Amino acid sequence: MRRLYIFLAIVSCLVSPRLFAQEPEAKTITAVPACPSTETLDLLIKAIDAAVTGPADKDRTCFRALFLADARLIPIRIAGDGEATPVILTVDGWINAVKEMDTTNLVETQLKVKTESWGHEAHFWSTYQTKVGTDDKLGDRGINSIRAIFDGKQWHVIEIVWQAETKNETLPSQYLP
Repeated sequence: MRRLYIFLAIVSCLVSPRLFAQEPEAKTITAVPACPSTETLDLLIKAIDAAVTGPADKDRTCFRALFLADARLIPIRIAGDGEATPVILTVDGWINAVKEMDTTNLVETQLKVKTESWGHEAHFWSTYQTKVGTDDKLGDRGINSIRAIFDGKQWHVIEIVWQAETKNETLPSQYLP
């Protein structure tokens, strides 16, 4: 019997500190935004606008979800002499470039979209307009060329190439609403 009491005393000494130990701090769970569906091509275009639009430091989880892992975003920069240079960005490269703009708000709207698709692939020729800042100052207008693939459930962007209009190259009327 004495051995039983000694055994229980030892066990209680080992267990009791754990019973009175402080609870570990609760882990903060960051809410993941509910990303828009891209089950259809129309929804994909709306999701792109929603993912682009917002402050420079916006959570870009939904933006990332729109793209394949190796997707490219390629703005075409036009120099003063008219020379065109593509700037090839990854998704994170685009996100970082937007952060560097340090704007309170960026809004992109598709003004007119022409879609061609077959099977699991699609191409959009899309006229866009951006507004920058809280006063909705017109940023630029231009054309997006967007390639997408359907995985059987959702559409994903493979690549977006775009060029903003310049004073020497304005948007033709057929690409305006």
